[in-house]
Amino acid sequence: MTATCPSCGCDFERFGSHWARSECTRPPFTEHQIDLLVGVLMGDGDIHGQSNKNPHFRVRMTNPEFLNYLDECLGILSTGVFLDRDAEYQYRQAADSDHEKFTVSNREKYNDLYGLRTRSHPQLHEFRQWYKTGEKRFPSELTLTPTIAKMWYVCDGWLAQEKDHQPRVMIKATNEADRAEYLQELFTENGFNPHFTRTELQFTTGETQQLLEWIGSPPPGFKYKWP
Repeated sequence: MTATCPSCGCDFERFGSHWARSECTRPPFTEHQIDLLVGVLMGDGDIHGQSNKNPHFRVRMTNPEFLNYLDECLGILSTGVFLDRDAEYQYRQAADSDHEKFTVSNREKYNDLYGLRTRSHPQLHEFRQWYKTGEKRFPSELTLTPTIAKMWYVCDGWLAQEKDHQPRVMIKATNEADRAEYLQELFTENGFNPHFTRTELQFTTGETQQLLEWIGSPPPGFKYKWP
């Protein structure tokens, strides 16, 4: 599949090679695109690449509809959506592992896994600081925007539905479980006051409605996480 280089107007399939061998430069990520990447990086995304080369962003999940949306938002800076592992492969891999939790009856729980990656880009070096301890940790200067919060929510959040109660937003943050105050402050500076228990941010029913209004309408593939 070819696309047009915004610098020279020519069509190419391999933009990395074109940009490396010509005077054309990679277009920068827009502010909105960076917010999308930050939010997904807080959840299912990660940064890959050797330290002496430009890194790329990657995300894998079972929701191709959302990945196609993200691909469209990133435009030429995305390499597209691909099938990473099909359900049968994952099932067989689990079966061969002899994992104590594996049972044949779990077969229907395995789904096709899809992926998206960006083109390698110098602008993504800034995200290396998230991994300076050897594992992914949110930077202290991180500030949430509605877009960042929405992407984090669709990756790691859900609506907790209890009998006779309105649904409440919950967001998993296992990698930051030792920084409860920091996680809460990400939202208090935007007017929210979530509670943190073990590994989860929990919002009241009232704040759930306000939070969902603040982050806006659901992206394709995640409508089920909105009431």
